[in-house]
Amino acid sequence: MQALKYNELTGQDTMFNFNFKSWIASRMERWADHRNPPAERVVLNRRNILILPTTQGLLFLLAGLIVFLAAINYENSLAFGLAFFMVSLFVVSMFHAFNNLHGLQLSGLPANPVFCGEDAAFQVLLSRRGKRPHEALELYFRDSPVTKANLVMHGEEKLSVFSRTTSRGLYNAPRLIVSTRFPTGLFRAWSLVNLKSQCLVYPRPVPVSLAQVFNSSSSEEETALVREGTDDFYGFRSFNPGDSLRQVAWKNVARGQGMLVKQFVDYIDERLLLDWDLFYGFTDEERLSRLCYCLLKLSGSDASYGLRLPGVEIAPDTGKQHRLTVLQALALYRRPAPGQRSEA
Repeated sequence: MQALKYNELTGQDTMFNFNFKSWIASRMERWADHRNPPAERVVLNRRNILILPTTQGLLFLLAGLIVFLAAINYENSLAFGLAFFMVSLFVVSMFHAFNNLHGLQLSGLPANPVFCGEDAAFQVLLSRRGKRPHEALELYFRDSPVTKANLVMHGEEKLSVFSRTTSRGLYNAPRLIVSTRFPTGLFRAWSLVNLKSQCLVYPRPVPVSLAQVFNSSSSEEETALVREGTDDFYGFRSFNPGDSLRQVAWKNVARGQGMLVKQFVDYIDERLLLDWDLFYGFTDEERLSRLCYCLLKLSGSDASYGLRLPGVEIAPDTGKQHRLTVLQALALYRRPAPGQRSEA
């Protein structure tokens, strides 16, 4: 299995080409909706497989025609035999390319959530019906990396097909393109498949200062959040110009340990609430991205945290399941809930 970059549409970027390509794409979508409706499991057959000669195939056929014309001109039986062989190979390649996809079964599997901007890995299970092998298969979404697979030694194979995410919420996978040029590359057989796959996309985390947001700072070794104060001794730090001389650890200075300053802190409640109003003045997406970053930082500690959005409130708690619940609330804020398919 190998990932490669594939660009299906080439040519000059003119208005005529753009309109023509859009027209072709719309016609293909209509054909796919009619012949290959959305389903969690699809079996490829003569109703949903397309096949056309490749550029190499057309050149090969042209070369066979030239050989045939030369054979007529020179009345050479060997040239006739070569021309007939080339045409026979061309026709046989068409049937083999079609049979390489015929009977292939594709099933959509659940996709793991990702953050916005990352590649969603849609899981696809390939299965063969009977003992017929399927070789040199290519699976990809339009303008996405190509995933290659073979069903020769095993009857099924699970693989990932990637698509870049651009917004949070439930991301519906585009139509999956299943393609092959087996065995000679003279023909390309392909099908457009909609496996009804979805991926939950979390907001893109945007770093913010927790000290500015909560007026506190935390350490990875601590289980509670603290802020600068006067109650409890916290430790030493290096002296900075402007620090009060009363906080200088003079005993340490006398021991030759340098100018150190005593730090005192106030421990604050571990039960924190990620509130929508913490980032007043930002857009909705900017708020969600910053709340997501705060959530990821807090989930790495033992602090108990909750979430409050307009119309949504989750009580403070800890644990992996609570983290996933809060992330899902951020991802689906004003978006369709799981199980519903977005119209976008």
